[in-house]
Amino acid sequence: MIDVHCHILPLVDDGPASIEHALQLAEQAVEEGITRIIATPHLYHPQFETEEVDVKLTVNEFNVLLNQRNIPLSLYPGHEIRLIGELMEELEAGKALSLSESRYLLIEFPSTGIPSYARQVFAELISDGFVPIVAHPEKNKAIIQNPSLLFELVSNGAISQVTCASLVGKYGKDVQRFAVALLENGLAHLVASDAHHIEKRPFYWKQCQTYLEKMLDEWLFEEIYENNEAVFLNQMVTINPPSPIEKNWKGQWK
Repeated sequence: MIDVHCHILPLVDDGPASIEHALQLAEQAVEEGITRIIATPHLYHPQFETEEVDVKLTVNEFNVLLNQRNIPLSLYPGHEIRLIGELMEELEAGKALSLSESRYLLIEFPSTGIPSYARQVFAELISDGFVPIVAHPEKNKAIIQNPSLLFELVSNGAISQVTCASLVGKYGKDVQRFAVALLENGLAHLVASDAHHIEKRPFYWKQCQTYLEKMLDEWLFEEIYENNEAVFLNQMVTINPPSPIEKNWKGQWK
């Protein structure tokens, strides 16, 4: 199993506070069936000063520790990039990283909305050959209130990734149903852990798989997990025609 969104690097952002905690998180990943992780520390997030962190070097050093501890897990470099207007310039300068040197960029919006310049920046990225991945749209207040915002981005070439914790109900039933509806309607294409800690924000991979096997058609379930590998291998993900979503008469997402 490949996890394309994880804050496993120690002493970088709001992930593990020590090397030992990071190694414990790695051991938990293996227990959950994960073999490869793209490490995605925050970049350009107002709460974390990570611009000077050499992610590639940190990943290489952590892989050495994993090998020394005989933990069968491999890490690859990436970023969870808070969207900024100058993102193309930052990518060209090598300051912002794609996921494992692929065409895929993990993009984070503020939790309350989508910046006004998002459409323009996404269009620039796509025209230059990148594929923006909207991270955890099921937790974005603006998207929850108006899912057509995500529909527009996906219709124009972006994809999105929902989080295991959301799918197993850790953020409430409404977020859980919304995340499933995004997957079912072609508005989300990847599932990832966004894991930070072994207790507060663990992987939930096995729980998530069990839940999705019950909730989704078999072909869609298999497609989602194949898409994770496609991102890692820099191949094209499978994208189904997106459909607008809305709430039913009970106020539940459909």
